Formats: sequence, structure tokens, C-alpha cells
Amino acid sequence: MKIALIAHPRFPIRSPFPGGLEAFVSSLIDFYAEHAEVTVYAHPKSDIPSHVKFVTFPFDTLSHEKYPDLIENDFLLKVMEDILKNDFDVIHNNAISPIPAVWSCKYDIPLLTTLHTPPYSRLKASAELTSLSPNVHYNAVSFSVAEQWQPYISDTIDVIYNGIDLSDWYGPRTVKEQLFSFGRIVPSKGFDLAVKASAMVGIPLNIAGPIYDKSHFEKDIAPYIGKGVNYLGHLSHQELQLQLRSARCAIFAVRWDEPFGLSTVEAMASGTPVAAFNRGAFPEVVSRKGGVLASGNNVDSLANAIADSLTLHSDDVLHRAQKFPLSEMCNRYIAKLVEIA
Repeated sequence: MKIALIAHPRFPIRSPFPGGLEAFVSSLIDFYAEHAEVTVYAHPKSDIPSHVKFVTFPFDTLSHEKYPDLIENDFLLKVMEDILKNDFDVIHNNAISPIPAVWSCKYDIPLLTTLHTPPYSRLKASAELTSLSPNVHYNAVSFSVAEQWQPYISDTIDVIYNGIDLSDWYGPRTVKEQLFSFGRIVPSKGFDLAVKASAMVGIPLNIAGPIYDKSHFEKDIAPYIGKGVNYLGHLSHQELQLQLRSARCAIFAVRWDEPFGLSTVEAMASGTPVAAFNRGAFPEVVSRKGGVLASGNNVDSLANAIADSLTLHSDDVLHRAQKFPLSEMCNRYIAKLVEIA
């Protein structure tokens, strides 16, 4: 079987990953290569294993800052043109774009699109139309995402939870009097809320992640650095693991309905309890054993959740993380691709 694996072109598939979507695509590559002939389509700066075919096209980063849709669409049109030339059996699409699904309808290519985000306006209409095609299929990373998308898709949306290699994150805990929050630093991730909540419980907070909104960082986070808050930069997975194993709690104060929250599983797999808002997929992923969800969407409630999470036993937290193994995710995806091919 020949599989075309499409990544969203905005960021490279390269560690340290900018976000969960890039980590998700990376985790599938070797598994697909063991079971099929796979070609990866991704940003030109991606780090793809040498034994896997990698196809890319120029990506003008400066122009992308001004015209993101134009640059991404141009890239994905080139991807689909190349796919048409190479007689693939099936496409696994992870681009947040209508282009792959529309082309699949036109050329009768079996395609599975994984829904990594809540519904965007530009994707709703294309989903309604393309889901009528017998060749186009959709799955979601959580029941929360599936429920949000179902009104726009004329088919059943399967749910395949994201997974991680649990052994990569497990290790001896050397807990210190500190909290941890990590991810892309943008307003939607709520690092400023984590800063305020950690101050309320009186425990220092370490923050890690790439700064994608410099104005937000300088205005809402930088004034607190050195005053109970430390910014550690963009850490590798190994560095993240050490931080998680030494943290009393991992805080995820996102301002949107988190579609899955791969970072929460990484935290739990380290034995670190999670404190987060009760929205999106967090109730599905974290549950009661992996952490504590705030009773309201405000800093006071988040501070209470942090305090309550400190009483959880790391063994219970680890047990919750074991619900999301990478092997199960990969096996379900390859089975789905075989089914629709």
C-alpha cells in the first residue's frame, strides 16, 4: 500500500515541535513506513528519517507572515499535483485546509482527514460538500472535536485519540517546589493566566515554549520573570521530561476548547498531575485521576485546581496516561487507511 502523509505546511516536522499537530505527524512516520510505502509532504525544514521518502516545496516564511493563506494554499496545491502523479492508494491529510479534500473528490482518491482543530469558517463549507463523497473520510482526535464538527459532516466521525510513547516520558521523579507550563507562547495558551494562578498558590512557575507572539510575551509575561516566574526557552523533549518530573503540577490555562492536549498526556506520563480549565477535550483526557479541572474559567478557579492537584498520587496520574499509548493510535490509523483504500 502506498500512503501519502500530508502535514500542515506552516511549521516543520522537527523536534522540538512547535505544537501537538507536528508531534502527531512525526509519531506516525516510522509506523507507516513499517507497514507501507509512505511519502511525507511537509515544510522544507522538516527532519524526516532518511529511509522515508520526503517531498517538499519552497516555503517563503516572510511572505507567509503577511499572506499565510496564500502561501499555504500554494504549497498544498503543489502537494496535490505531485500526489496525482504518483498513484497513491490512500492519503492521510493533516493540513488545516480544504484543498486536499476537494481534490480528493475531484480525482477519486481515498482520503482520511484528521480533524485537529475546532471548526474554522473556511473549512465548514468544504467539509459539508466533500463528506458527501464516498472517497472522503474524517476522524477526530477527541469526542469534543467530533461533536463540534458533526453538524458540518455528512458521515460518521470516528474518534482516534492521540497517543505518545509512554516510555519516553516515564522516569524517576525529583519533585521540587515548582510548577510548570509549556507550549507555544500565544494568547490562546493562557500563560499569563498560569502566571497569576501560580502566584495565588505561592509556588514558583517555570515556563517553556517558542515565543510566537512577542507583543503578548513582553506585555503579559516578561514583567513577572524573576518574580516567581522563570522562562526557560524552547526546550527539547528530553529537557521537557526533566522539567515535568521535577514539577509538582503542570498547568494548561488555555483560552479555547483544546482539541486534545497532547502535552497533558506527556505531563501525566511523567507522573505530574495536570491543572486546567474544564473545557474542550480536557475532561476526556485528564479525567479525575490525571489532574484537577477548574470549576470556572477564571484565575481563582485555576488556582484552586492547582492546589487540589498537589494531593494526587503520581501512580494514579501515570495510570491515566496509560490510556493513550502510541501503539494503539498507530494501529487504529493504519487499520482505518486499509479500510478506506
